[in-house]
Amino acid sequence: MWCFLFDLDGTILDTTELIFQSFEHAFREGLGQTVTREELLVHFGRPLIEQFHTMCPHLHDSERQHLVDLYLAHNESLHDDYISVVPGAPDGLQRLYEAGYPLGIVTSKRKNLTVHGLQLFGLDKLFDVVVHMDSTVRHKPDPDPVLHALNLIGGLPVSSAYVGDSPYDVMAGRAAGVRTVGFVYNTFSASMLRQAGADTIATSWPQIVEVLTEWAGQEEFAEGRR
Repeated sequence: MWCFLFDLDGTILDTTELIFQSFEHAFREGLGQTVTREELLVHFGRPLIEQFHTMCPHLHDSERQHLVDLYLAHNESLHDDYISVVPGAPDGLQRLYEAGYPLGIVTSKRKNLTVHGLQLFGLDKLFDVVVHMDSTVRHKPDPDPVLHALNLIGGLPVSSAYVGDSPYDVMAGRAAGVRTVGFVYNTFSASMLRQAGADTIATSWPQIVEVLTEWAGQEEFAEGRR
C-alpha cells in the first residue's frame, strides 16, 4: 500500500498572507525595518528560527529568538481570521482517505498551530501521522522529517510520495527517496519546483489526486502481474 505525505502551509492550508504579515510585523517591531515579500518568499518552508538566521546573520541568537516571538504572537492573534483551506484539498484528501491510503503531514510548522489548523477545517481525522517542527532535529530540505513520517506510518520510500509547494519540500522528498509532486498554488513557480527536482507538477488538487492514484495504481498493477 502506498503512503502519501503532504506539506501543510501552501499545500493544504492557505496561510500565505498570514505568514507575510507576521514577518513584516516582526521586522517592523523588532528591528524597525521593512522587508519585501520577494525577500521573504525564498525562505518559505523552513523553520522560523532558520529563516531569521539566514535573513539576519548579524544578530545574536537572543535577538533572533525575539523576532520569532514577535512573529508567533502576531501570527497566533490573526490565525483564525486569515487562514483558509486550499480549494479542493478537503475533497481530495477525503478521496485518498476513503481509498485506504495512509496519509501524513510533514511540516516545519510548530505543533500547536499545525494541529489547530487541521482541526479548524475538520481535517485532523484524515491523517495517520503529523510530523512538525519539534518532531526532528534536522528540518527540510533534510530528509529526516519525511523519513520520520514514513517510519511512524510504516511506509517505504519506494512506495511513497510527498506533495508540497516549496522547493524545500521537493528537495526533502527527493533526499528521502520518495516521489515528489510540486504543487503550484500562490508561492513558488513551476520552474522553481522543477529545478528543485519535482517528479511532476500539479496546479490543482484534482491533479494531485490523479497523479498519486496513478502512481499507486501502476505499482499495484505491477504487483498483480508478479
